[in-house]
Amino acid sequence: MIVAEKHLWLIRHAKASAHGRPDHGRELAYRGYRQCVEMGQFLSTVSQPPTIFLTSDARRTYTTAHVLNAFVGDEVVPVGDMYTYDVDVLASAVETVMEKFGLDGVNGLAVVGHNSAISDLVAELTHKSSTPSLPTLGMAELVFNGEWNELWQRVPISLRRLETPSARTK
Repeated sequence: MIVAEKHLWLIRHAKASAHGRPDHGRELAYRGYRQCVEMGQFLSTVSQPPTIFLTSDARRTYTTAHVLNAFVGDEVVPVGDMYTYDVDVLASAVETVMEKFGLDGVNGLAVVGHNSAISDLVAELTHKSSTPSLPTLGMAELVFNGEWNELWQRVPISLRRLETPSARTK
């Protein structure tokens, strides 16, 4: 049986408005929307973009996922437990959702979250002691051969690329 290459996109949310409201409800800043458009256009050019976006239910991550989804995706799935800065909590939440959905036939999946958890997850899954901290709307594309349920079993996973918004939208 041939197993399709899987592409996991780990994405930090776009630039949010300044603090002034409760953290969970912070909206994207104008610059954040511009970042989403630029990076959505980028995702529409890659060979295996994400088709499902798992996202924290915080407003800034949920909005980021929805704008990116408009360019390439089929579905946005908000997950309350993904509203975390802890890598272990994030990994557990993502694993639980993956088990629930099964993800048969899905080869491109995105996880939209918060730093430092999202950057730490890049390091954990690629088995590197450290990776660069993702800037707002930074994306890491991880690739492996196998099924989604094997992701947590220390299969060889490579970091294919790190992408960030251009200086025009920073």
